[in-house]
Amino acid sequence: MKSVLIVMGLLGVTSLSAEELLIKNVRLVETSFQSGKVRDLRIVNGVITQIGADLVASAGAAVFDGEARAVTPGFIDSGTTIGLAEVSGLGVSHDGEQVDDDMTAGFQVHLALNENSSLIPIASNDGITRGLIVPEAGDSNYAGQSALVRFKQGSAFLQEKTMAQHLYLRESDRRRAGGSRSSALAAALEALEESARYDEQRRAFNTNKNRAFNLDESDLIALSAVRLGKVPLVVQVDRAADIIKVVTAFGAYPRLRLILAGATEAWKVAPLLNVENIPVLINVMENLPQNFDRLGARLDQATLLADAGVRFAFFSGSPYSETRSLSQAAGIAVAQGLSWQQAITAITAGPAEIWGLKGLGRIEVGAIADLVIWDGDPLEVTSAPVTVLIDGARVDLETRQDALAKRYVELLNLK
Repeated sequence: MKSVLIVMGLLGVTSLSAEELLIKNVRLVETSFQSGKVRDLRIVNGVITQIGADLVASAGAAVFDGEARAVTPGFIDSGTTIGLAEVSGLGVSHDGEQVDDDMTAGFQVHLALNENSSLIPIASNDGITRGLIVPEAGDSNYAGQSALVRFKQGSAFLQEKTMAQHLYLRESDRRRAGGSRSSALAAALEALEESARYDEQRRAFNTNKNRAFNLDESDLIALSAVRLGKVPLVVQVDRAADIIKVVTAFGAYPRLRLILAGATEAWKVAPLLNVENIPVLINVMENLPQNFDRLGARLDQATLLADAGVRFAFFSGSPYSETRSLSQAAGIAVAQGLSWQQAITAITAGPAEIWGLKGLGRIEVGAIADLVIWDGDPLEVTSAPVTVLIDGARVDLETRQDALAKRYVELLNLK
């Protein structure tokens, strides 16, 4: 009944994208779902401008009552393919990888994004407001450049065209470099060196007066940005021995910003990652030893990394296996020893810090109003958002599945 009343109340609001919005009586959760003070949030032009008790709405401001429900920052997914693929089993619906090309560092996924993907509302229904759309490994170890999006259908979907370069060095990825993980890492380093030669000889390159390059100019430019630290390098790697070699090899480039993804056995080398200040992106739901690189897979990886002082964030990887995979992964981590607040941080402030997203991941004055009001504990699979705001504007949570359900219920009622 309360949910119905809240929805009716929201329908009575003139516009949640109004210049000023006052959200009354929401609980700013702290150390647990039940903790936190009930406060009001004033939002002006998509930014939180005031937090306090008994705030008074300005003339013409939109107002609604959160009824003491929990509010969190919008979740940030550090790796998904929403907008690049619609049906997992249908190859023609995939735009996230290149084949028949042994070097695709210049590949930009943002050029293929579908801002009206039917999967976007699924992310919103998990409380995810922004995410990194990543390229998948095709026939190249360097897979290309990820993009940052808002999970809001339409022209506001794409936020940043280039967020990171992605390199795949897992057990299955060595086939792209002659079948050896040694040659895969060597080729990745050689490509960086070639980008350095390109920077030194760019004028000669443009006049065709230098020794031929093995890479296309788009790849050279993309890798130069990595080498110079303009964009981070995300390396998908699992085995502890390989993690050590990756950290050592890329440590030769002092400006390069390294991030590990997947990193199933990162817990084994957590002290090294802490000393080198290398963040890790993990999916604790991928906890089975599916190959020899993943023999050390364990459910409590997040707890072990947190105890060692390693920065980490969760990512879903794919929208197909679980529509609630990001919050569910955080909940599993709590069940395995991570604190509730640490789990929430790993999908809010944690990824915002790793990716340099200023104003996101926190509820504070001056922060961007990406907010989610929940009908229960955000880390419980039975909970769902009541309201989702991105940049202070309400997001439509209706999915294609909802629309189909209504359609066929109506047809059945007609009979």
